[in-house]
Amino acid sequence: MSKACNIMRLALLQLKGSKDKLANLQNACNKIQEVVQEHRPHLITLPECFNSPYGTKYFREYAECIPTGTTSQQLSELAKKCNVYIIGGSIPEVGENDNIYNTCTVWSPQGQLIAKHRKMHLFDIDVKGGMRFKESDTLTAGNDFTIIEIDGHKIGIGICYDIRFEEMARIYRNAGMLCVVIRDIDSYC
Repeated sequence: MSKACNIMRLALLQLKGSKDKLANLQNACNKIQEVVQEHRPHLITLPECFNSPYGTKYFREYAECIPTGTTSQQLSELAKKCNVYIIGGSIPEVGENDNIYNTCTVWSPQGQLIAKHRKMHLFDIDVKGGMRFKESDTLTAGNDFTIIEIDGHKIGIGICYDIRFEEMARIYRNAGMLCVVIRDIDSYC
């Protein structure tokens, strides 16, 4: 006997960003409205750092508080206006003790913040005689797994480098996840 399939329409948006935070946010809002009109998804996801350039020198400058910052307020209003769930990719967040996090927000069709995921695995590399990049120079790692449920679908949230750690996927799968949404700047899901 087969189990009935509960299908959900999902839109993954890839956006071209710039150093203009308000222009990036307006572009994201426009694209969300376009995809809602054209495809009528129930869930929309945005990429990592969609409102800012990606780089340690930018994170603090572009950071804002969640849920009172401009980006959060816009996503909340748009989720309500379009009657959709929005997984807000990620933005630099000013958290407790002035720490900066790479944070994904999830908004309900009522405009409520239903989840917040802070990137757990920071991307730090130091290749001898080569490239050096350390998110940990600016960012603080999150320490909580984030599970949401939308219309009976359990979804685990991760950001970019989190995908490199199979333990996270295993924990989500053991918790009954059928889908893990991990967004990065290249929209690699």
